[in-house]
Amino acid sequence: MNRDDMLLVDAPPEQLWTLIRDRKFVRFHVPPVAVKGAPRLDVMLDFDADSVDELIVRLTVLRAQMLPPLPAPHSRS
Repeated sequence: MNRDDMLLVDAPPEQLWTLIRDRKFVRFHVPPVAVKGAPRLDVMLDFDADSVDELIVRLTVLRAQMLPPLPAPHSRS
C-alpha cells in the first residue's frame, strides 16, 4: 500500500472505541470516509470480549515490531 493512499485518523480513542450499552461488545467507529462517487461511508465494527483479547495480543506484537530492536546484551565474562 502506498503511503499516499493512507488516511491517518485524527480522533481521540474514546471516540473511536466505545462500550455498547449491553456491555457485551466494544464498538470501533471508523471516522466517516469519503469514497469517490459514493455517499459518505460510515463503518462500525463490534467486537466481543474474546475478539478484544485477541486484538490486544495482535496489536501488542505489531507495536513491538514498530520499535527499534533492543541493543545486544553485554557479555558478562
